[in-house]
Amino acid sequence: MTETQRLIARIHEMAEKTGKSPSTLSGQLLGNGTILSALEDGKTITLAKYERAMAALDEMDRAA
Repeated sequence: MTETQRLIARIHEMAEKTGKSPSTLSGQLLGNGTILSALEDGKTITLAKYERAMAALDEMDRAA
């Protein structure tokens, strides 16, 4: 599994846990609700954005 696939999977898992839509979480984590869809279509993001999103997901997991 690639890092991008891990991020996509974690966003979808968090969406299930929180009851939020994946696009809502994409907006919160990545700054735009359409970035998740773009990632699923094969687009990429910067390493810095990936690391911020993963750290935010870790924080959300601890708070849940």
